[in-house]
Amino acid sequence: MSSDPVLFRQGGLSFATGLSRYLDSEGEGPASESRILVRVRPEPGVEPVLAILDTGAPWCIFAPEVSSSFARYLEPVSGPILLSTRLGMFRGGLHRRVITLTAERGEPLNVEATVFMSPDWPGPNFLGYQGLLQRIRFAIDPENNLFYFGRI
Repeated sequence: MSSDPVLFRQGGLSFATGLSRYLDSEGEGPASESRILVRVRPEPGVEPVLAILDTGAPWCIFAPEVSSSFARYLEPVSGPILLSTRLGMFRGGLHRRVITLTAERGEPLNVEATVFMSPDWPGPNFLGYQGLLQRIRFAIDPENNLFYFGRI
């Protein structure tokens, strides 16, 4: 795999080595919220899933139907914790997991992520800042719905 840059920083240094298009809503109509939905592969060999890129979320969170498929590969990071979200309080645990950001151009990126796991989580999938985004370089191009990413 090469790491040819797809976006450069000042001085010609590589900023990002992969990019993918993102969706900006999950549905249509007035009830649909504007979001940045990127494709990630939470487990090798499975189809990518959509996850909301959320710089305000502390960790990655996946819906139980997604996280149950990779639970056996997780490395526990903490004992039980309580997470306060806009959907309420949820009991779960923190785990370490490599997640792949899929690329339409350039190279996919494997990133070690901290994932909050709760069998009661009713919400969508999230990519959190502390748990993943702080470990990569990323940029958003809202004019073209492009998500750029690369190693720090």
